[in-house]
Amino acid sequence: MMSTIASTGLAELASEWCTEAEIQMQPTPVAGGRNLTRSVLFIGNPSTVTEVTHWAAVRHWTVEQGLKPVRDFSGDVLCAIVTEAVAHGTGSGSDATAVQRVRARGLDCIPVYDIEPWGTARLSGVLSFTSAP
Repeated sequence: MMSTIASTGLAELASEWCTEAEIQMQPTPVAGGRNLTRSVLFIGNPSTVTEVTHWAAVRHWTVEQGLKPVRDFSGDVLCAIVTEAVAHGTGSGSDATAVQRVRARGLDCIPVYDIEPWGTARLSGVLSFTSAP
């Protein structure tokens, strides 16, 4: 049986870790002197210690790749990472709406447990496919 995040301070620690990594992220310069930061949309709220840990590691990895983890669907979103509840259709109505919008744009919704944060092969495939000029 997995313990919930309500019984630990892990959620706060993961949040601080992700925020620190996001502050260090630099936007990518593009033609015309503008900055473009490609984003990965995170949908849902992790509910177990294991899921919070995995979620934080994937968010951190996205920042290390020069991507911006976001919670709002706007800008240049490459794909969405979803919690187990969202993947199973038991998330909130707003989460379901976000998933519908992502899929309507032809983007992948990847369950957080389908990504190994230390390898992230599935997300790397999305990144390499979309990073061509």
